[in-house]
Amino acid sequence: MEKLAFPWRFLANIVRAYIRFCEMTTSLQIAGDGPMNRLQAGGQPMILLLWHGRNFQTIPVGRVFYRPVWALTSRSRDGAMIAHIIRPYGFDAVQGSGTGAAAKKRTNPKKRGAQAFRSMLKKLQAGDSVMATADVPPGPAFHCGPGMVQLAALSGAAIMPVGCVYSPELPLAGTWDRARLPLPFGRRAFVFGEPIYVPPKPDEQALEAAQEEVNAALNALQAEAALLLGKKPA
Repeated sequence: MEKLAFPWRFLANIVRAYIRFCEMTTSLQIAGDGPMNRLQAGGQPMILLLWHGRNFQTIPVGRVFYRPVWALTSRSRDGAMIAHIIRPYGFDAVQGSGTGAAAKKRTNPKKRGAQAFRSMLKKLQAGDSVMATADVPPGPAFHCGPGMVQLAALSGAAIMPVGCVYSPELPLAGTWDRARLPLPFGRRAFVFGEPIYVPPKPDEQALEAAQEEVNAALNALQAEAALLLGKKPA
């Protein structure tokens, strides 16, 4: 874990306090958590996936898990800050990242994506769950990359898609993932989907089909979460 210098640790504490403030001042609705709870009760590991633009909004979802969950963060100062922010919510961090298709280049080995992948595989094999974003910087947004689907195939763990919406929330212009800032004094909704299983040793066609299944599930869950709050789906 990268050591976080004081100025960045201070900033991370401010972000953490803001997320906590939003959590305390918003009412929560949870839907579709039956399959997720059954997997937890059965000691079955999960790969929790969400869209990248919802990563900060989804941090409080850690409250609903009573088994260990490891969150994937980048091997960078930003990743170290996120690891610091999420720790009180019950998450431990695995640092490393891949490269999205929009970069049009191979993953930088310095990002330690392969090491993070192996670490997550070991966590799943030990019965813990992992959490990551389905889409990978720098995009494309709202398109599941192959990494987590391959992880599901190797581990046998279920992919559990999660949708999250706040009302109100502020769109952040110019962000590749179309991120939205949660705002206090409102409502929020977490919606869990049905588990998605990827067959072992899938061919390219099966991998692409699983990615499309994750895309469809996450988009549907985001729409459902918005409707729960009386909002028009984005």
